[in-house]
Amino acid sequence: MVSFRMSQRQPCRAACTAARAIARLTLSLGLFLVPAAVNAQARLDLEGFIEVGGEAERYLRVLQIAGLVPLTPWSIQPFTPTQASAFRAPNPNPWSARLNPATGFALARGVELLRPKGRVIGNSSFPFQDGPGPTWAGRGLTAEVQAGVAASWGMISAQVAPLAFIAQNASFELANNGASDGQQYGDARFPLGIDAPQRFGASAYEHLLPGTSFLTIDTHFLVSSLTSAPQQWGPARDYPLVLGPNAGGFPSLYIGTSRPFDLWLFKVHARAVYGELTQSAFSLEVDGQRRRFASGLVTVITPRGVPGLELGGGRFIHQTWPNGGLTLASFRRPLSAGLNITRLADNPANENQVASLFARWAFPSAGVEVYGEMYREDYPGQFHYAPSLVEKPDDLASFTIGLQRVFSIGSQRARVVRAELVNGETSHQERGTRGFAVPIPPYTHGRVTQGHTLNGLLLGSPEAYGGAAWRLGLDEYTPAGRQSVSLERSLRFDWLPTRTDATQVRPDVVYAVRLERLRFHGRSDYSFALIPAVDLNRNLVAGRNVFNLTAVITMRGWAY
Repeated sequence: MVSFRMSQRQPCRAACTAARAIARLTLSLGLFLVPAAVNAQARLDLEGFIEVGGEAERYLRVLQIAGLVPLTPWSIQPFTPTQASAFRAPNPNPWSARLNPATGFALARGVELLRPKGRVIGNSSFPFQDGPGPTWAGRGLTAEVQAGVAASWGMISAQVAPLAFIAQNASFELANNGASDGQQYGDARFPLGIDAPQRFGASAYEHLLPGTSFLTIDTHFLVSSLTSAPQQWGPARDYPLVLGPNAGGFPSLYIGTSRPFDLWLFKVHARAVYGELTQSAFSLEVDGQRRRFASGLVTVITPRGVPGLELGGGRFIHQTWPNGGLTLASFRRPLSAGLNITRLADNPANENQVASLFARWAFPSAGVEVYGEMYREDYPGQFHYAPSLVEKPDDLASFTIGLQRVFSIGSQRARVVRAELVNGETSHQERGTRGFAVPIPPYTHGRVTQGHTLNGLLLGSPEAYGGAAWRLGLDEYTPAGRQSVSLERSLRFDWLPTRTDATQVRPDVVYAVRLERLRFHGRSDYSFALIPAVDLNRNLVAGRNVFNLTAVITMRGWAY
């Protein structure tokens, strides 16, 4: 992975340089994203595998709820090639032509050129994210580009799709976290305890990343993959808790079942993951290292006789990268005992573990799905005794619940209503009872000071980091594309280390409306989004209400 930041310079010069670079990139995108012939068809997204949180994944989920594609667990992503091959929708639906096109743009036998993607994001007042990472959209303009190739030879499939972005990263007022120098850009509450910067420095910020690249071997029974693509555990659509696409993907190896393995009483689908996590320039190093070894295990079972029900759980472990290199014990860790529910002093290594249990139940006959996830940090309770899960089940815990309802679907139109809620606020009995003066939210840790993050972005959901959120949405699909509207609220935080008048603090809350429109044009598609938002009591200053307008333009396709 290649990562770099532009050198420090005067704010005006930095902004002008970033603006010129973004303008050149946008012009370049316009040259190779010229609309193709209207009578041609193209698959969704990059035309490669089913991307986590992408248009294809979300639309296929709607088709599954409506009973148009087979029931398969949705709580381990990305899907394997074996699973993806089962996603065929013979019945007419609005995007039939996009799910089963004749061919892609072939370079050679088994090798196809992926559709290039360009995206420009503008934020008027403060950073506001649109969709999954790894692109971080600061104040001002942000531009992203992605392209590549995909290949398939029997049970081997590969994709190379690097991604680059540049953010103007214009200045805005930061929350006072009590730190100085570069740490002033760090997290508002724990600048020395989690790698979650409010702003990535004082100048333009850019990244070149491997993107959604992978090499996968799928035997139809077992699958293994070297990948940098985003992954997700659990059934959440918008607010996954342990692992989601918010931070993008990280270099990793996963090994698991190609499809649910039938044990008669139930089917089991499982995956073990091992990878490398790196940090931004605004987090403390642990033992002089800027990387961690990540390992995890997620399992889903589908009971016999209960169609549409999936039950599962996962655990994800951070460790400082071993000085002597990785050992067999490093790879056995997700399979070993130890949920870290005893004293912090019993931690045998610099380790941080998170885990969750989840369930999803789809009812195709009714066009409905309901789902939920319960997340928990390791070493909960007071540090001087072994806590009881019965006494404090919500200690250092978060939860997500949601539903989707397909109201109608035919060859020309499909309508979906969805709702999801997440809550990661610290339970009331833990506020001040740990021996600390402040509540400890999820995703932070005392031994692994980067927390549950990757390059400054949370591996889970930002809204679950000691906050809460909900989103209500309506989607309409037609052969021409999609249009969506959603209303959301998120509680960012309700205390700061520099505020001692806790009784006078008003919570920092953001209300936003998302208006989205996707339109197909031959082998190209274009999407537009407007997100007006108001941040009430920004940075906990009562009455400081700041308006932000986010505008997003996304283009995919070729000129041929």
